[in-house]
Amino acid sequence: MRTMVSNGVTLQYPDEIGFAFNPCLLVATGGNVERMAVEIGGRTVTYDALGGKVYADIRAFVQEMFDYTEFEGIDYTDESTKSPLGKRVTVEVTAGAGEFSFTTFYIWGALHYGETYNGYRELTYFQGLPFTIGFYNDGQKGAVLFANDGMATSFVELDGEGVYDITLPKPSAQGFYDVYDFKGTLSTTTFTDVFDLTFSKLADGTFTKKARINVRPVCSDGVYLRWIDRTGMCCYYLFEKGEASVKTEASETFMRNNLLAWNQSYGYQGLAGRRIGYTREDTMKLCAPLADAATWEMLMGLVGSPVVDMLASWDGEVAEWVPVSINADTFTRGASVLQDFEFELTLPVVNLATL
Repeated sequence: MRTMVSNGVTLQYPDEIGFAFNPCLLVATGGNVERMAVEIGGRTVTYDALGGKVYADIRAFVQEMFDYTEFEGIDYTDESTKSPLGKRVTVEVTAGAGEFSFTTFYIWGALHYGETYNGYRELTYFQGLPFTIGFYNDGQKGAVLFANDGMATSFVELDGEGVYDITLPKPSAQGFYDVYDFKGTLSTTTFTDVFDLTFSKLADGTFTKKARINVRPVCSDGVYLRWIDRTGMCCYYLFEKGEASVKTEASETFMRNNLLAWNQSYGYQGLAGRRIGYTREDTMKLCAPLADAATWEMLMGLVGSPVVDMLASWDGEVAEWVPVSINADTFTRGASVLQDFEFELTLPVVNLATL
C-alpha cells in the first residue's frame, strides 16, 4: 500500500494498480481521527473509527464504475482496441483534519495471491478465426512488436494507459507469433502482499518477450468461444463438440375453453385446453483434447467467467457472438502432462411457442 500524511493524519491507500473484485482498502490513523469521508464516483460515504483507526473497503463502489460496461465492443479490423475493463479512478478522502486525493488504475477482475499480471503467456490462435491478445500499458506511449515465425514484421502503437485488445498482423504466421514489449511499458506485476491486495508496477525493460502464440489450423466444425478472464482480458479457444441434449419445459398454465359445446369433429376436443407455452434449453459437451498445463490453466478462466460468448458468424472482418453459460462443475487435473479438458455449455433458453 502507499502512504501519505496530512495534518497529522496518516492514510494508507491502494497502490498503482488494483482489481475491482479484490479488497480496495483505506486505513486512516493518527490525529485522533474519529471518522473518514470517502468520495468516489460522485458519491460520498462515511466510515467511523474502530480502535483508533478508520477502515474502509471501497470495492463495491469501484465495481459500480463498471456497471454499464459493454463487453462485446472489439473491432477486429483495427490494430488495437482500448478495453473498457480498465479505468483510472480518483478518490477523495477527508479524515479528521487530513485531506487526501489519489488515483488508482482499476481493472474488472480479481487476482489470487502470488499471481502475475501482464506477464509472459503462451496462447493458441486458430487460423482464420477472430482473435486478440490483451496487454496492460502503463500510461506512456507504448508499442508491441510482432515477429511472425521468428521474423520481426510489424508493431502496434499503444496510446496511453489502459488495457488493450490487440489483433494479429496479416498475413498470418504459419507456425507461431512472438510478441515483444518494444518500449518497456507493458509492466509485469505480481500479487504478493497478503494485506494490501494491490501492487505497484515493475518495468521489465525494452524488447522483453511477452507472449508466444502458437498457430493451429481449423480442421473441425467445433465451437469457438470468447471469454473475459479474471484479469479483465479476452481469451479464445476452439473446442470439439461432444454429446448434445435438449430440454423442453412446459408452462404450468393451461388455456381452457369451457364455454364451447363438446366437439369431436376430426377427433379434436377443444374442451381439453392447451398449455400456454413451451421453452427449449440446449446443452452440449465440449472438449479441448490433450491440453498442456498452461492451456489447462487458461481454460480454468473460462469455467469461472460470467462473460462467455460463442461465435455465431464471421466474415473475416465482423464477428457476431451469442452469450452462453458454462455449467458449474468440479474440474480435476491429474498427473498426466496432457489431459482432456471437458465441460458443458448451455445456450440461451428459447421460447418455442406461446398462446
